[in-house]
Amino acid sequence: MIPLIEIKEKAVAEGVPETTVMKDYALSWMLKALNDVSEAFALKGGTGIRKAYVEGYRFSVDLDFTLTERVDVREVLLDAVRLARRESGIEFGEDLGLRSVRTGYEARVMFRLYYRFPMRIKIDVTTPENEAIVLPLERRKLIHPYSDECDALLLVYSLREIFAEKVRSLFERTRPRDLYDVWYLSGMVELEEAVPVIKRKFEHRGLELRIERFLERREVFRAAWAPSLENQLRELPGFDRVFAEVERTLRTISKFVKKT
Repeated sequence: MIPLIEIKEKAVAEGVPETTVMKDYALSWMLKALNDVSEAFALKGGTGIRKAYVEGYRFSVDLDFTLTERVDVREVLLDAVRLARRESGIEFGEDLGLRSVRTGYEARVMFRLYYRFPMRIKIDVTTPENEAIVLPLERRKLIHPYSDECDALLLVYSLREIFAEKVRSLFERTRPRDLYDVWYLSGMVELEEAVPVIKRKFEHRGLELRIERFLERREVFRAAWAPSLENQLRELPGFDRVFAEVERTLRTISKFVKKT
């Protein structure tokens, strides 16, 4: 386990609360442990971006996976918790709070660092029948920006597929982190090449890419923008700029979709 002073210095350097850094540190060890005990958990979402693709990306607060095959989720998570506790020294708890949800399972792993108050990691696990993995999964080195050794080759979605699911999320829910991720990733992926993946993702959930539906949610996104993201990165870009650029991105995607 790294010393508390490293957490404090990282928090100052990144302009985020110490608790944000503590959770990021714990996420790395849970990812390593899950990777070591099972090959069925494919990482995706914002944590996939930060931990596998973009060093220094916004901090993430939970773990999202799609299963590549049916496994005993409780058993795998318990094995991972025990391994992470043993290897890191972090006090991970074994009460998973595991429950079934519409798309699979949700767990909440409690942990404690430096004898401080307990914190929680939320883990979402999508079962194979509830998601279509379109592109080949990748193996990426775990990005762990801390001084101890936490090495792993993570099984993770391709960046294009993460982007496609983030686009779909804008039409399923109103979480500002999805808006931010689409805005950021739109400069990293070729939109035309992402269109077939986006189409598959929308079809799998029975959704349509209707720009009007996205625009109707503008004020909901706006109200949650700062409260949701201000603890995850030093400089939060202006909402109006991000929303306008994402709208342009969606219109471009929509044009490509109509051509196919």
